[in-house]
Amino acid sequence: MQDDPLKILVVDDQPQNLLAMQALLTDAQLTVLTADSGPAALELLLTHDVALALLDIQMPGMDGYTLAELLRGTERTRHVPIIFLTAGSREDQRSFRGYEAGAVDFLYKPVDAIVLRSKVAVFVDLYRQRSALSRQMAEHDRLTRLNAQMLSAITHDLRTPLAALMLNAELLLRRGELGGLQRAGERIKSATALMSKQVDHLVNLARLPSEPVQLQRVPCDLASIAQACVTDAQGLGLSESPMQWRAEGDGSALLDPALMREALDHLVLQAITYAGETPVTVLLDGSARRTLAWRVAYPVSLPESARAYLLGESRLVADGDALPKVGVGLQRAEDIARAHGGSIVGYSRDREGTLFELVLPRGLHRAAD
Repeated sequence: MQDDPLKILVVDDQPQNLLAMQALLTDAQLTVLTADSGPAALELLLTHDVALALLDIQMPGMDGYTLAELLRGTERTRHVPIIFLTAGSREDQRSFRGYEAGAVDFLYKPVDAIVLRSKVAVFVDLYRQRSALSRQMAEHDRLTRLNAQMLSAITHDLRTPLAALMLNAELLLRRGELGGLQRAGERIKSATALMSKQVDHLVNLARLPSEPVQLQRVPCDLASIAQACVTDAQGLGLSESPMQWRAEGDGSALLDPALMREALDHLVLQAITYAGETPVTVLLDGSARRTLAWRVAYPVSLPESARAYLLGESRLVADGDALPKVGVGLQRAEDIARAHGGSIVGYSRDREGTLFELVLPRGLHRAAD
């Protein structure tokens, strides 16, 4: 806990110096461990974590420099700050050797009590801050893993009823003699397909952020992948209005087709979710020599909640405009784009509508590597 007493280590071969340092520094927030030699200090450090070490330089046997080098060479004590205490003269060569051994500061005896307490307080505060940050990171990691496990369990449980709905929709479609039932079957099938896509996106969200995107690049035509994505969305009746699709230029690139289809599906799904009855325009721009651009646009702006979900918090650039980027709702698609060396940007404005653009390098030069 943050209020638990921290420990510092004082190493000096003179007992009276150890007693003086203990009396000077020990309080409710600080425990002083003392050792009269280098080996005794190393033994203490096997069982105690310390926020700071104050080492006398001139000791018989193992001097302070040697002890400091041993501390720096051990994983457990590598990051412990070291302050050297010396009764010697203020020689540049001595100081240089001390800093080379890993010291952060020098104090010369007799030590000024106020200076000593101030320096110790600084390093103790730094230790507390690092410890608090470490706890926060550990808790964040725990919650991330728990969230991933919960999403994985939910999506697994959703697949069984979705499969049953799809089967019943197929049975209704086969009752061709009953037009009303057939139309009901088509609606159920379209809705089930949409829910299945959303479950797939939940599966992707369940992946831990530390998991890298594994690519299997092959030469392919992004225009064909994009057209299949749009055709499927139209065929399933997911959009309330026809989608306007066109491709310009050359769509060839070295990409992972399955992952790219996943990213494009996700962008189209978000577009038709928020476009309502307004048209969704999808364009593949292959006119540039080294890059491809996939754009999804519609003439309405996102509601505030969707804006935060899909665009995140915009940051200001020098000219005062907001730099477009994507939020957690498009994180998987962004991860796929970045794994290919590309990125996704977007904006949503009241008078201009909403636009998302996926830009990718063709990467065809890698095929010859």
